[in-house]
Amino acid sequence: MSAASSLLPRAFLFESLASERVLVWHSAVDHAVARALAPRLDDAFARHCGLAVAGARRVGKDGVLAHGAFLVHPKGFVRNGRGAPRDAERFDVEVDAIDHGVAVISKEAFAAVSARDLLDPLVGFGSLALLAIALEARRRGHGRAVSIAQAVLEEPEGAEHAFERDGFRSTVAAAHFTQHVGFSGEACDLDALAQSKEHALLRWNASIWGAPVHFAKYESRGAYHWDLYNSHDAYRRRADTLIAFLRANLGQVADAAESPILDIGAGDGLFAGLLARHRLRVAAVEPEPEAIAIADARMAAEGLADLVTTTAGSAEKLPFPTHSARAALFLDVIEHLRNPVRALAEMRRVLIPNGLVLVATPAWRYGHRNDPVYHLDEYRLEELERQLTACGFHIVQTARIKGAYDDLVVLARVAAESR
Repeated sequence: MSAASSLLPRAFLFESLASERVLVWHSAVDHAVARALAPRLDDAFARHCGLAVAGARRVGKDGVLAHGAFLVHPKGFVRNGRGAPRDAERFDVEVDAIDHGVAVISKEAFAAVSARDLLDPLVGFGSLALLAIALEARRRGHGRAVSIAQAVLEEPEGAEHAFERDGFRSTVAAAHFTQHVGFSGEACDLDALAQSKEHALLRWNASIWGAPVHFAKYESRGAYHWDLYNSHDAYRRRADTLIAFLRANLGQVADAAESPILDIGAGDGLFAGLLARHRLRVAAVEPEPEAIAIADARMAAEGLADLVTTTAGSAEKLPFPTHSARAALFLDVIEHLRNPVRALAEMRRVLIPNGLVLVATPAWRYGHRNDPVYHLDEYRLEELERQLTACGFHIVQTARIKGAYDDLVVLARVAAESR
């Protein structure tokens, strides 16, 4: 350790164990607590073959904070198990990386990835150092990262804030991390990663990412969103509220009245039609041919065909020119996507500077998915905000729709630095 680095605050401390493995702990964790957890983490290497990093399960007063982290994931950076009851997981869990708290690293992996250097404050990884070590160990084939259920760390006060401040919210640390691992830790483009031979070993959980199911509802139910709107008060109030929310904020997008509003994943065209009723021009994009046919028929029946244009296409490859739309609806879509990051990048491309996007999606609930067939991933608010921000959007306002529904609603605009 250099004299200069010894004067800088360290995000992580480390020491060798009798097993010659290395104990690493965040500076917010008391040394005695880290030492007490070390035997259970060290023992995990006898139970798990090919183990490179064993981390403690982190809990708070209200439940699980993390069984490690996923970064190579549709939602980007995700704390596995966050929000679950404290006793929700009693088995060891494989993850992309151990990001925080306390971990034990095999001596081979520690040496191979130059972990001593990555932990040096002069290098600049800050609170992202342990993430970088775990990913680098896996990328180089030195083994797995596993959260150990019986090694439980009661999270010290302020640790989460320290992680964010000195990690992803630190310009230096985030830039070093992205350069080192080859992708943003908060917004991984899964398709780009899949094409990279260098990162092949990071995709250990690719088989559980899933793929969208053919959306057969339109074939069997027809214009079911329109039908719900006309027959169910709660659904109609929800739809009208979302449209009113966007309309109330369109004034933020100056000098763009001639640019259309996009309805991405428009389905049978309900929301495009509701906007058109207010004499707003809408470009609706939808991958399902049956839905497009229904939407066209409804627009004609409503006398709105001159205001709504329907186009076959996907959220991940929008058929519109760059900077051609002033706002976008992204309602009940993101939970269906295998690679939301690519879709958000496309949305940012087609929106004009300061353009708005309104996102609505069912809130994640532990142990239950709102639609187990068609929904691939559901979000916590912090996850949705993190992914939008990492993809070049600035959060304007958030809200919840409760009652018959439990939806997250986020209004965001294209961030100045991403234009």
